[in-house]
Amino acid sequence: MKRVLLINPWIYDFKAYDFWLKPLGLLYLAAYLRQAGYEIDYLDCLDRYHPMLAKKSIKFPPVDCFGRGKFYAQEIEKPEVYKPILRKYKRYGMPIEVISEILANMKKPDFIGVTSIMTYWYLGVFDMIKILKSYFPKVPIILGGIYATLCYDHARKFSGADYVISGKAEENLYQLLPDLKPISFLELPYPAFDLYTKLDYACVLTSQGCPFNCQYCAVPYLNENYLYRDPFSVIDEIQYYQSLGVNNIAFYDDALLANPNFSRLLDEIIKRNIKINFHTPNGIHPRFITQELADKMYHANFQTIYLSLETVDDNFHQAIDNKVSVNEFVKAVAYFQNSGFSKDQIHAYLLVGIPELSPASIIKSIDFIHSLGVMPHLAEYSPIPNTTMFKQKKLALLNEPCLHNNTIFPAIDEHLKNEIQQIKSYLSKLRTKVKANC
Repeated sequence: MKRVLLINPWIYDFKAYDFWLKPLGLLYLAAYLRQAGYEIDYLDCLDRYHPMLAKKSIKFPPVDCFGRGKFYAQEIEKPEVYKPILRKYKRYGMPIEVISEILANMKKPDFIGVTSIMTYWYLGVFDMIKILKSYFPKVPIILGGIYATLCYDHARKFSGADYVISGKAEENLYQLLPDLKPISFLELPYPAFDLYTKLDYACVLTSQGCPFNCQYCAVPYLNENYLYRDPFSVIDEIQYYQSLGVNNIAFYDDALLANPNFSRLLDEIIKRNIKINFHTPNGIHPRFITQELADKMYHANFQTIYLSLETVDDNFHQAIDNKVSVNEFVKAVAYFQNSGFSKDQIHAYLLVGIPELSPASIIKSIDFIHSLGVMPHLAEYSPIPNTTMFKQKKLALLNEPCLHNNTIFPAIDEHLKNEIQQIKSYLSKLRTKVKANC
């Protein structure tokens, strides 16, 4: 039996938070390879419950009742491009000496698969590849994931990996491993969450892709088609995670409510009396919400609702994403409130960091959302390669992926950056005021 080591590297960034953050693509790959007869060794550098941490008496910060929490972090030297930024740069995840000891005690694999997520987290990926080369110098390393797909040439040139795969591993890995059969998303086995010692939550996809084509989003590039699963398969998966002791499930869909089977899925959750907390961290489209659907989500035990609004400027939506109007958002909020969801359960994302959205319009959006009894959250624009906006703004000149980091707002000037900091302060004071009145 062939042995494969699959790795989710550290996060290198100015900030990181475990907001139901699991490498779902890597877990799908683990299940796919295991089904094909491979023996799997799995190492997630962000795993707060790895047995080696207890052995070393190292504790991650605690999680909240829904499984969210801070990562263990160590300050590291900033790359040159970040030196002007007056913030601490950190390695998030298990200490490097713990990772080294884990690798030192592993059996030699036949090959190693390393995933990558945000393009500007690539420095952690590169450091992991260097360490892997020191322990397994003759074992081929295959790099895949979002960074490897969006910045393929950069990854091939600089990562140190023996091979770089662009796109979905389950469809393309056969080119390097001929004994594998390419399969589609709809054929994949459940992600291998059982590889974790302990789980605060699991993540589920009912669909892949998105029917919308927002100019700032890379989903249409990463997934050409919108595919959705049989609802009974999703239900069986949820109940499997329940058997593993999971109490929280985050839906990772990019367009959860666009799935025509979503209402049937809710019916079955209610019918089977599944007692799990459900969450929608990626943001759902208000356009699809009806009173009936909101009622079903309430009775199915959805605990956190995150709505994608971006702005109350309808002209922006008509020009950039065409996915929601202010009127649709207002109706959706009313539906959820009528169903019984409380103020602290309903949230809305607002986009900041692009010139099309002025500070005045962002403040207007914050105040409007707050007036509806909804908690606003700022979604900082990150310029993503191969998106329409990235090309239109000539951001292709940002051939250094570290410059894609939303912390530095590369698409706007210094004046607007300063105004966004003031907006953050305004929102922070608003939240403090809300908490004080509760």
